[in-house]
Amino acid sequence: MRTTAKVTAAALIGGTVLMGGNAAQAGAPPSDEAAAQKAASSAAAQQRLGQFFVHLDQHQRGQLTNQAVTPAAIAAKAPTLEGDVHRVYSLNPEFVKGTPNAPAARFAYMAVGAKSATGQHATVWLTKSGASWTIMNVISGSEEAVYPAKADGGMVFTEPQIHAWYRLKDGRVTALNDTAKTSVAKGVTVGSYQKLVHGRYADKLPGSAYQRSGKLGGFSPTTGVSDRAPDRGPAPVLLALGAGGVVTAAGVALARRRRTPDSH
Repeated sequence: MRTTAKVTAAALIGGTVLMGGNAAQAGAPPSDEAAAQKAASSAAAQQRLGQFFVHLDQHQRGQLTNQAVTPAAIAAKAPTLEGDVHRVYSLNPEFVKGTPNAPAARFAYMAVGAKSATGQHATVWLTKSGASWTIMNVISGSEEAVYPAKADGGMVFTEPQIHAWYRLKDGRVTALNDTAKTSVAKGVTVGSYQKLVHGRYADKLPGSAYQRSGKLGGFSPTTGVSDRAPDRGPAPVLLALGAGGVVTAAGVALARRRRTPDSH
C-alpha cells in the first residue's frame, strides 16, 4: 500500500485543528455547500492554498516552514479546486456510548480537494462561523475530498482514530479503504458496528480515566488500543470523539503517514 505524507496547515503555519464538538454540527442546510464552495474559491483561500503548497515543498526538503512566502512563489503554485464541496461525517460519541437512536456519525466539516500547478494535492476543510463558511484547515492528500463523494445514496463517514472510511447504506456499514476492511471485513450491521466501536472507545471518551491519564496511544482496527503504529504517526486524540475537543498542532510532528484513497 502506497502511503503519502499528510501535513496539516495548522502544523505548518501555527494554526489550530478543531475536532469533535467544536467542529461538529447537527447538520447543514443544502445551500451551505454552495456557500462553502464560494469561500474555498475566494482570493484569500487561493492565497492560503498557495502558501500551503510552498510550505509543503519546504517541509519535503527538510527546511523550516515558518519562512516568508513571496507573492511570486504563491502565484507559481496557481492552486485550483478539484470537484465540489462535500460534507464529511465523523463517528458520533453518543453512538459509541450506546445512546438510544444516536446516529452512527455526525456532520464535522465541509471538504473540497485542491491541486497546485506542480502536481501537489491538498484538501480544504471548512466550518461555519456565524453566517459564513471559513477555512478551518488544509492538509495534503485527498482522502477527505475523495471518500465523501462515494456515498452512492448512503452516507460516508470516517472513524478517524484508525483512519478508516465507511459507507452506511441500507442498515449496513461497509468499507471504503483497506483499514476499514480490516475493521468490518465485507460489512456489518449498524448494531454490530456499534458494539465494535463501543469496545474500542467507550472507556476512552472525554472525562474518562484514560483521558485523564494523558495516554495517546494508537489504535488497531482489530484489537483496539495498541502501541502507536509507526506509519500513522501521532494518533488522533480521543477528544476528537467528544464535545469541545481541540487538538493543537504545536509540538506535534509535522508529517503523518496516511494511506491514500483506494479505488472502489
